[in-house]
Parts: sequence; C-alpha cells; structure tokens
Amino acid sequence: MINQNKLYLITSVVEAGALETLPVTPSVELMTNDELLQSELQFALHQRICVTSEYSIESVINRLDAVRRNAVESLKDKFKFRELLANIYPVYQYRFIKFRDIKNLSVDKKSVIKPVRGCFGTAVRVIDPHTDFVALSAELEAELIKNAKVYSNYTLSKEDFIVEEFIYGEEYAVDMFYNSDGEPCIVNLFHHPMPKHKAYLHMAYNSSKKVFDEVFDKAKNFLSELNKLLKVKNLAMHVEVKVSNGKVFPVEINPMRFGGMGLGNLIYYSHGVNPYTSFINDCEPDWKNLWKGKEKDVFTFFIAYNGLHKPVEKYRPNREKLKKQFTEVLHEQPFDYQKQLAFGIYFLKETEENISKLLKIDFDDFFENI
Repeated sequence: MINQNKLYLITSVVEAGALETLPVTPSVELMTNDELLQSELQFALHQRICVTSEYSIESVINRLDAVRRNAVESLKDKFKFRELLANIYPVYQYRFIKFRDIKNLSVDKKSVIKPVRGCFGTAVRVIDPHTDFVALSAELEAELIKNAKVYSNYTLSKEDFIVEEFIYGEEYAVDMFYNSDGEPCIVNLFHHPMPKHKAYLHMAYNSSKKVFDEVFDKAKNFLSELNKLLKVKNLAMHVEVKVSNGKVFPVEINPMRFGGMGLGNLIYYSHGVNPYTSFINDCEPDWKNLWKGKEKDVFTFFIAYNGLHKPVEKYRPNREKLKKQFTEVLHEQPFDYQKQLAFGIYFLKETEENISKLLKIDFDDFFENI
C-alpha cells in the first residue's frame, strides 16, 4: 500500500551530493535503486517520487502511471523534447545526428551539440562553422568513454546526438514540481554563470533576490504553458532555461529530480526550507517573505571538480587551500575524489565580486602530490 503523504526518494551511489546534504525529512522514504528493482512497487498518479541521480530514472520509469511515464520519456530525450515544444518555438532549429557522423558535420551558425540523453554536461559543446569536427569527434569520444564508466546508456547516449540552434542570453536553472492540481511550484531558482574553463561547466549556481525578480514570473509562465502539453501532476523537475529579450527559452529539462549533486538543497542552507517537504505538502515556499532581510545576499552552490591534468592516482585535492577562496562557507560536503568527478561541493554565502574570481579557477591549482 502506497502512502499518499510521503515521498519516495530513490538513491544511487553513482552521483554524490544529493543524499549527503539532504535535510532530515521524516516523510521521505529512502530506497536504493537495487531495493526498488527487487520490489513490486508501482507508483500511482497521486504518489510523489524523486531520484537523486539520473542513473535511477531507468528503474523508476516503468513503474509510473502512463501520463508521467510519457512526460518523462519526452523530456529525457532531447530530440523528443524539441519536437514537443515545436509549436511554442516554431522557428527553433534542431536535428538528429549519429556520433559516427560528427566528424563530417557542418553548421552555418553557432550551435550546440550534445547527447540525446545526457547528464553532468557530458559531451556538450558549442560549435560554429570554424569548428574542427574531426578533433571534436575524438574529444567527445574520450569524454564519453570516461563517463560511461559511471552512467548507463539509458542515462548517457553514446551514439545518438542532437545539434540545435544556440540560444543567446543568460542561463538560469529552476527546481520545481507540478502540484496535485498541475500548477507549477518553484522551490529553487538559480543563475548559472559560465566559468572560464568550460570543462567545469556546472561549477557555480547563484541564488539571490535579484535573480528571482528577473526570472520568477517568466519561468512560471513558461512552466504553465509546458504543462498544457504534458498534463502532469505530482512531478518534480530540474529546468534549465535562458532568458533572451525578456523571453524564456528552454535549454533542457531533467524530470523526477531537483538539481543534482545537492544543488536542490541550496534553499535549505540559505533559507532553512526543505524542498522535499514543499513537494510533499503540495505548496510553494513563501518567496516574498524568505527574501526579507536578505535582499543583498547571494547564495552559491559550488562544485569542486577534479583537476583536468592531475590524475587522481598521483594527486590529491588541497581542500583548505580552496576554502580560502570563499567568502563564507555555509556547508561543506567532501567527496571521494577517486570515485567521483569532483572532490566536493560547497554551499556558500558570497559576493558578486568574489563570484567573478571563483569562475576563473583552474582546479589543477588545488591538487598536490600524494
């Protein structure tokens, strides 16, 4: 018998952060991916489910009701996702391509190439007419081989890619859920600035009242329009968008979870609000009051990546050296850097000036000989 007043959180050892930084949540039932596979659970329309990693979606999807299952499949496949939104964005250009054909690819304008199914920014690149596609093909192959050790083909497609029009504008991310009435409820809203080194794509996400004032209403309008197509209830999502000329353009949507590696818990370390409790209670945080007295504050989620040129068999991170770069650490979560793609995450209270400095970090500088 499934309890309507709780949330099943399906966990995985593949991607650290989300579970380790999870606030105490009595109404959350933790279940490992293996435990789910060994159970006979089927999730009804009213039941709330989240995953801590893209890895677990494959185990959950066939246990969902048909409406949410179809929505998740459409959102996870980036080509199907663009087809779904074609009527909302009729002039947006995109096409399917096999990996083997990348070396012969040509584009006539700035574009993005990425796996049809992907995560953690793996094999995502901005391309243009001057790109060396032979070199790019080799580079992507090496990255896919490396990350395939962590993610299954369902989570990270190695053969199927999409080439799509580059969207100009600032990038933002939204953690949200559709409630029991199908209305969008936002539990996190972040600005995602681009770091100097593109290999550290997800290094920093910043939340502030300024970000909310700029994007909240626009994001709500888009999410409402999206659910006219999806028609779902009780579904959590991590949504990546860009804002250009005052309009929201979706980059991609990751269903059944909040921001990965603990990003979704930033609201807890900055405002004391548990996003999973909001989902369980079917209500959006009171954002107007949460920002009172914090109008000038910037809260940052920071990923400390492994070095690009410092193999973990020979080098180890110097965590104390890195922490000296931060303004104020609200919470530190170290990782086993020899098993993960990063050596930790940090929840920070930052300044705009220092964020600009952090975005220039080269993590090779924070690794030393073992």
